[in-house]
Amino acid sequence: MLKVKNVTIGEGQPKICLPITGQSVTEIERQVIQIKEKKPDLVEWRVDFYPSHDIELPLQIIHQHIRNIPLIFTYRTKQEGGQREITDQDYLAINEKAMMSNLIDFVDLELKQPVVIRDPLIAKAKQQGVHTIISNHDFEKTPANEELINRLKEAELIGASVAKIAVTPTNTQDVLRLLSVTNKMKDMINIPLITMSMGGVGLVTRLMGEVFGSAVTFGAAGQASAPGQIDSETLSTILNVIHQNFTK
Repeated sequence: MLKVKNVTIGEGQPKICLPITGQSVTEIERQVIQIKEKKPDLVEWRVDFYPSHDIELPLQIIHQHIRNIPLIFTYRTKQEGGQREITDQDYLAINEKAMMSNLIDFVDLELKQPVVIRDPLIAKAKQQGVHTIISNHDFEKTPANEELINRLKEAELIGASVAKIAVTPTNTQDVLRLLSVTNKMKDMINIPLITMSMGGVGLVTRLMGEVFGSAVTFGAAGQASAPGQIDSETLSTILNVIHQNFTK
């Protein structure tokens, strides 16, 4: 379990995270006001939707509106499904700038980043008191079970606060495999897990985290940031139904 502000990740039903995907400061502020009304557990700023590396003003605006809601800072690279190309040095710089701002609670760092970029960022996060989500995304397939397990273990080994993996199913068997790996790993590693099988076929993985061991699920309050996200109200209703029956 991991407690951040008033949210305990890894306990009870999955925490709902809603993404900010605005491409301008005005759009970002409009979205964050809309998101706040939906009372999510977490908010993620997908910085790769924003066409500037001048992040100070958007971060201040976001923080002003959601002071008590943990904020995840995510620059998703193009190779892992993001909106824009970014050089290794710019990836390093923008994440360092966010961590030094004292306005974020989590930084999402990609497992497959070069070690000379990734590991100093993890160290910087610890120094700044920022939690790390070490993530990995596969938009082509669902890797073999052993590979999924190894990636989650590696995330914990290198110092993740939370390990995240998102994969693409080619059939329903892939979805079952991801759920099985999640169920196994929740008892094998000591940090919260976030796992999902993307797209419509994998939707069940976004809903059944309390049963199988995924601690956070991503919904949409407007534009989705990944395939398979559903609107936050529907998501909350389903999670509540599962929670009420699972805990009886």
